[in-house]
Amino acid sequence: MSELMPTMSLVKRLTQLNLSVMASSMLLVFALTTILLWYVVRDRQAETAEINLAQLAHNVVPMLVFNDVDTANNELSLVGNRKEVLFIALRKTNGEVFSEYAEPSFVPSSELYQQLPVRPRRVYDGVRMRLYYPVAIKGKVEGDLIMVLDLTGIVYWFLRLTLMLALLITVLFTLSAFMLSRVQRKALTPLLSLSELAQRVSKEHNFQLRAKVIRNDEIGILTRSFNELLKRVDISQAELRQQLEQEQLQGQQLKQMVLTDPLTNLPNRVALNKMLKKITNESSYPNPLSCLMFIDLDNFKYVNDNFGHDAGDETLIEVGVRISSIIRSDDLLCRLGGDEFALLLPNIESTDNAERLAERVVSIINRPIIIKDTIMPIGISIGLAYTPNDASSAMDLLNCADDAMYAAKRAGKNNFKVYSKKVSA
Repeated sequence: MSELMPTMSLVKRLTQLNLSVMASSMLLVFALTTILLWYVVRDRQAETAEINLAQLAHNVVPMLVFNDVDTANNELSLVGNRKEVLFIALRKTNGEVFSEYAEPSFVPSSELYQQLPVRPRRVYDGVRMRLYYPVAIKGKVEGDLIMVLDLTGIVYWFLRLTLMLALLITVLFTLSAFMLSRVQRKALTPLLSLSELAQRVSKEHNFQLRAKVIRNDEIGILTRSFNELLKRVDISQAELRQQLEQEQLQGQQLKQMVLTDPLTNLPNRVALNKMLKKITNESSYPNPLSCLMFIDLDNFKYVNDNFGHDAGDETLIEVGVRISSIIRSDDLLCRLGGDEFALLLPNIESTDNAERLAERVVSIINRPIIIKDTIMPIGISIGLAYTPNDASSAMDLLNCADDAMYAAKRAGKNNFKVYSKKVSA
């Protein structure tokens, strides 16, 4: 199986997607929480300051009415001693400052002295906050109080709180990521096992493997379906193997039928021609000595005419059995058709060996062949030709052996002759 490019695992991919969503949600919640918390803290500070201003307004009304500046200065100084108070002033209705207190570093701006408010008002200016509170007695406004507060301390406190909150969210996110990874891996274990099994089946081509159904959920349904698919593929593979084996067997049988004589089960003329071409086309030089015997039964027509074709067939079979019993395993005995046989002797040491074998063939066939309690009156004529001595091609060698066989018949039958140009003439 070809190697695949490395890919991210399903658990890791899902974990990253879920962590991305969770991180985005936590960041959004953190941002909204910090913004809301800042407004709450700032407004809470303003409300506390307004309560103090309301109490101060109640205290300074008599001083404003009776024009008691010294007492008003003392009262404002007590309030101004608080570290967050940068400036506090008491004005009359005409905008004239009746009394004020300011930190040495504070420089009042022109925006500070606006028209008198009829109700409390807040103005935020960076890390400072201005409060305007009307001073009234029996519903009549006699003036107002102006206070400027420094919010730096609240900002530092808020930043420390925000940092702690961010640290807490980071810890929660880390724990959540760890738990999420474990939970997802546990939840996806059946799917991961199914993926590993699919890879193993693809690599080993073993369709008998099966996945274990862990839970009866969607993954369990998928697992059962995958097992059913493997089962069907396994059955199909078995049927295909059986079909291929049958086709191979039929092919071998057909090949055997093409190269085999159906009566004697000996190789036929096609097999002989293939072997002759192989011998005569040997690449080694000089070619090894080989012999071809062309064999023809004498009086075989008489057997068929007087004893029947069944007796003739059994005679042919017996002739094949007898000759096969005396030849080497490398020798090739073929039935060419009718009462003709051919015996190919490849790689013989000398012509004497072939001629001694021809004598044995004549001798063994001359022994009585008894078919249905009757001796078949047949003989045998054999013609011998050698390659490369007499011929160097398959057809020429066959013709030479055929000529030698007819020379044996002319010489009185029931013997053998070796091919020579004189014999052929």
